[in-house]
Amino acid sequence: MMGSPVLPWRYRHSGLLVGSQIELEAWEAFRTDDEGEPDIAITLSDEPCPDCPSDGRTGIGEHGVRFAVDGVGGWQVQEGRRILLHPSLSADPRELQLFTLGSAWGLLGYQRGHAMWHGSAVELGGRCVIFCGEAGEGKSTMAAAMIASGATLVADDLSRAAPGENAAHVYPSSSRLKLWSQAIDHLGWRDRIIVRDWLRDDKFHCRVATHHAGVGAMPLDAIVVLQSGSELALDRLTGGAALAAVLAGTIYRPEALEEMGLWAQQGAIAAQIVSHAPVYRLTRPRDLAALSESVNAVTDMLKSLG
Repeated sequence: MMGSPVLPWRYRHSGLLVGSQIELEAWEAFRTDDEGEPDIAITLSDEPCPDCPSDGRTGIGEHGVRFAVDGVGGWQVQEGRRILLHPSLSADPRELQLFTLGSAWGLLGYQRGHAMWHGSAVELGGRCVIFCGEAGEGKSTMAAAMIASGATLVADDLSRAAPGENAAHVYPSSSRLKLWSQAIDHLGWRDRIIVRDWLRDDKFHCRVATHHAGVGAMPLDAIVVLQSGSELALDRLTGGAALAAVLAGTIYRPEALEEMGLWAQQGAIAAQIVSHAPVYRLTRPRDLAALSESVNAVTDMLKSLG
């Protein structure tokens, strides 16, 4: 009988110890020397992915949650404990990392009963705020502008959020930001570019001066839902409107969540989080020249939380 696979790469991320057979460069700041039994194993297989849907859907069955990306490979996510990669012969290592730390990691979090939120979070003056919203609303750009004004990066793209007895929390998830070229030029961050994003020619991964990677869960003090509009306004949302806005702005891979039958679970977790963290809708012009006004509005709001 074969023993357990060797997992040379170790990371402490989202409150979990992860052992991996592949290096995860985007998680370099989360590296650990902990040699204990990992909570999560990321392993490789030279066999084809069993029953992986070929049409881009998420498959659910005896082999776990499965998906495939043409020309890259297939992924099996099993029982919230294992991600098994089936790389294509032509797969680029960066592509394997991208989908492992994106779709596969999000699906694994769902299996574990975690809220996996799509958003960008920063800490300023001891207060943590997460920006969420529909695709293209500028979550990472807003976080970058806050960082340029003295904030510290907590999370970008995909993060674990969690309710608590007296407070909501978010786990640091990134030491870099993914920004469009136009935002990089506006901020003067060309010297911070690490690498071009694999999927988009005009988007780049950028280093930040300060981040909380490697730190445990942080109290989440506010949730800001971004929305484009002609005039700047920051409005408090409450009750069902707050919960609906947060679910619409944070849920990662909603079609997969539907296939897994976990919408009710995620809604219940979000309701608990919203009960502890106030929700605001930030309506603002998408003009980058007006970005500083949005930063000022959010900064003043965080100060008012006491």
